[in-house]
Amino acid sequence: MKIFALISLFSLLLAPPACAGPLSAKNDGKLYLSAVGEVSGTPDMASINAGVISEAVTAKAALASNRKQMNAVFAALKAARVKEKDIQTSGLTVNPIYAPYKQGIQPGKRITGYRVSNRVQATIRDLEGLGEAIDALVGAGANSIGGIAFGLSDAKNAENKARKDAMEKLLDKARVYASNAGVTLGPILELREGSAAAPYPRGVFFMSNAESKSAPTPIAAGQVSTRITVSATFKITPAQ
Repeated sequence: MKIFALISLFSLLLAPPACAGPLSAKNDGKLYLSAVGEVSGTPDMASINAGVISEAVTAKAALASNRKQMNAVFAALKAARVKEKDIQTSGLTVNPIYAPYKQGIQPGKRITGYRVSNRVQATIRDLEGLGEAIDALVGAGANSIGGIAFGLSDAKNAENKARKDAMEKLLDKARVYASNAGVTLGPILELREGSAAAPYPRGVFFMSNAESKSAPTPIAAGQVSTRITVSATFKITPAQ
């Protein structure tokens, strides 16, 4: 029964790649494998996307109102110890506001006003001041918050750790298949890396500060994970 199981597994290894999914081997003495490496860590930085939306009868008035509020937003961020190099305008739009449709009346293209949207991307490198920065944004007039993205300042280090994890899994997987298929595992003939997945949050949440007016908005950063996918072609030969 054990011999039959080994023969069946060896037959699977020799199946065409299209039928084998992540693992495949053609009848050319090669073994194709892939593995995913992942590491998790505590984020040490965050990015906030916020802005001001203003409306007025004329585009000039809407832009002037928006400019005044955005100047206050920039000043509030700097007061919250966000460095100037970490503050960047991410979008500015000026759009007309059309008269609403009324049943039985031709809607037409009558402009009743203008809407200006100005957004800023701010990088917070001291997470202890994140709640303070959010409060400062809202207090200065920001009425559009796009969300918070947590990340790692040393992303390369996290990616290299994920690569190491992926390679360890890949080699371990290759040894298991070779051992159970009765073949000798040779050198890696080709090694490929898939696109690295940007750090993504795990268990991150945001709480509003409705109960306390003195303490800054509480934020829980949770953890972020980095993933790397590697694929390899191994040389295999019949066991002696």
